Amino acid sequence: MSTTLFPRPVAGDCADYYFKYINQVPEVDILTYLHTQRDWYGDFIEQLTPELAQHRYAQDKWSLAEMIGHIMDTERVFAYRMLAISRDDHNHLPGFDQDVYVSHSIYHDIPPAELAQDWRSVRSSTIYLARHMNPEMAARLGTANNQPVRASSFPYIMAGHVLHHYAVARDRYLKI
Repeated sequence: MSTTLFPRPVAGDCADYYFKYINQVPEVDILTYLHTQRDWYGDFIEQLTPELAQHRYAQDKWSLAEMIGHIMDTERVFAYRMLAISRDDHNHLPGFDQDVYVSHSIYHDIPPAELAQDWRSVRSSTIYLARHMNPEMAARLGTANNQPVRASSFPYIMAGHVLHHYAVARDRYLKI
């Protein structure tokens, strides 16, 4: 059902820059993938030590905990955009400044177990939002950050965004 409801985005479904995330997502049922990703990424976060979570790989870079917080903030913003567009809201949805969001957060001080719980909650909310859409809702096109975007694109964008930052965590924070 969800493959039809959420077909893989193609040109015109969203801004071209989102394909750097979308192209990382494997060819799978996206709602199943969101669920699986919720679990393995939550386990990854939960296994971090407080020292690793607070590590910055360079001066003026986010701590690993702040990067995880950025993922959650972005998921919340994208889920709202998916909600608004799927409900036929014709307002132009604003962009957001990720650096301002992180600099005005307390993610750096949140223990990994609590970050993991927050992540699982945020992603679960996204999954339920997507599950409770019909084909007409998912196919709707709206405007976010001055770019056209189809509601059905967001599950792929969110999944790819996590994959992108997980690779950053492996390569720059943990070197694994």
